[in-house]
Amino acid sequence: MKILLLIFLFILSPVSAKTSKIENLIDKTTVYLIETWNKDENLNKLYPPKVIAVPSGTRIYGGGCKGSNKGVDVAGSHYCPADNTIILDPTQLKTFIKAFGNSSVAYVISHEFAHALQKALEIRLKNPNHELQADCLAGYFLQMGNKELGITRESILEMASAAYAIGGETHGSGAQRAYALLSGMGRVDSTCSIASIDKLVEGKINDPLYKAFTKTRGSGKNMDLDSTPYKKDAAGLLGANINFLSTKLKFKY
Repeated sequence: MKILLLIFLFILSPVSAKTSKIENLIDKTTVYLIETWNKDENLNKLYPPKVIAVPSGTRIYGGGCKGSNKGVDVAGSHYCPADNTIILDPTQLKTFIKAFGNSSVAYVISHEFAHALQKALEIRLKNPNHELQADCLAGYFLQMGNKELGITRESILEMASAAYAIGGETHGSGAQRAYALLSGMGRVDSTCSIASIDKLVEGKINDPLYKAFTKTRGSGKNMDLDSTPYKKDAAGLLGANINFLSTKLKFKY
């Protein structure tokens, strides 16, 4: 009987390990992002978003997001501004991991956290500006995550450069997304402000690095990705006083 039990556990163990990998990545990334949010003195007056991992194909009812009153099938990770909730699709994230590596999980979740920050500050831009600003703010959230999350900035930039193929034209080109992420990380002399994002969308960036991005899908492997000479907090990146932008302490929906 014991032998049969051991054989049974051995057969199941690869599946369990495979399942736990994505769960561990989601857990580690989400905990890190919430801690980063709460450590920023400009953000800790605002509630961070709620994060729920829901398998693809699951039907969700209520919450205020588009169509949710009649039920919506989960088909991808997204942010629901109506109830300040990030829905993560583990099936989708597994596909990203296979294509881009573990860093894609951190990128996707931090991008959705950025949308939560935009909502809290009542920032709503046209696309692709809104999505590119979210990429930039994602860079801010991830700027110190290479140690905590076990990822490199280079791998994050590779994901950003490839993200155009995932998000489509409404999210900006691969070059724009990679550069926006670099801005948030403090690696280039730019910010996440509306004016800076406008310049990026209009192609008014004279940085040789950006021009290199426009010629290749690569992320600049020769860059020194550890240095952050233009490091700023969230307020500095937005080019504004967050307390002034947000009229509510602990933004509630």
